[in-house]
Amino acid sequence: MASHHEVTEHKHGEMDITDHQKTFAGFVKVSTYTAIAAIVVLIFMALTNA
Repeated sequence: MASHHEVTEHKHGEMDITDHQKTFAGFVKVSTYTAIAAIVVLIFMALTNA
């Protein structure tokens, strides 16, 4: 069975992680907005006795 992956040595601290950081920042932003929206809906339901 032929291997399609090239074996390289891992060197700590040399990987470009800017895309990972942008993705995580976007995830945190969406999660925050979702949590705020859920809280607003719950407050609205409490005020209208739903």
